[in-house]
Amino acid sequence: MQVVQGKHLVTPDGEVLDELRSRAARVIVDVGTGDARTAYRLAKAQPEWLVVGIDPAWQRMSPTSVRASRKPAKGGAPNLLLVNSAIETVPAELHGIADEVSVLMPWGKLLRGVVHGDGDVCAGLRAVARPGASLDITVGTSIWRDPVPLEIRELPELTPEYVDTVLAGRLAGYGWQVTGAEVISGAEMDRMSSSWARRLGSGNPEVVIHVRATAVTPAEVAAGSPG
Repeated sequence: MQVVQGKHLVTPDGEVLDELRSRAARVIVDVGTGDARTAYRLAKAQPEWLVVGIDPAWQRMSPTSVRASRKPAKGGAPNLLLVNSAIETVPAELHGIADEVSVLMPWGKLLRGVVHGDGDVCAGLRAVARPGASLDITVGTSIWRDPVPLEIRELPELTPEYVDTVLAGRLAGYGWQVTGAEVISGAEMDRMSSSWARRLGSGNPEVVIHVRATAVTPAEVAAGSPG
């Protein structure tokens, strides 16, 4: 596993992750974390949690890693771990680590993967989750409004109806039971229970679709209900 440490990539000793996990009351994994600023803010707000940001473009996370490496009194966040990886090839060290998995405003392959319910993406998301873990997918709806970006013109629009009729079944095949999908305006985000929605805040004018799911076992999928 490669993690971002300041301006460099390092391979930490396995005991480092074990120690971080042992101290954490809750483990949150932010998939496609980008510049990791949202993950950093959550780590600062919840110092008893371990926040893991995952992204294959590690250079974008570097400035946040520099900031997080400072002493806590100077803005550091020792409970933030930034991992250089795509979710499709997530390191085995992160398997089964998460109490909560977030995909916040994805783009590129990650966006296509969650909208289509692609196997490599769905399986990667499930791999990092403990049984019973929550999955929050938040996508801005404006990307499907004219002018639609060239990269997504063939991508089905993510709507509650699409989630119910298409995506829920695909996610179920990889151990996720969808528990809800709703379109939410920025003004309504404060009422959402998701810690990631609260990080966006009510001042965000974006209208988003928020998809929620729970990590379940194959037996629970067959039964249609998380134990």
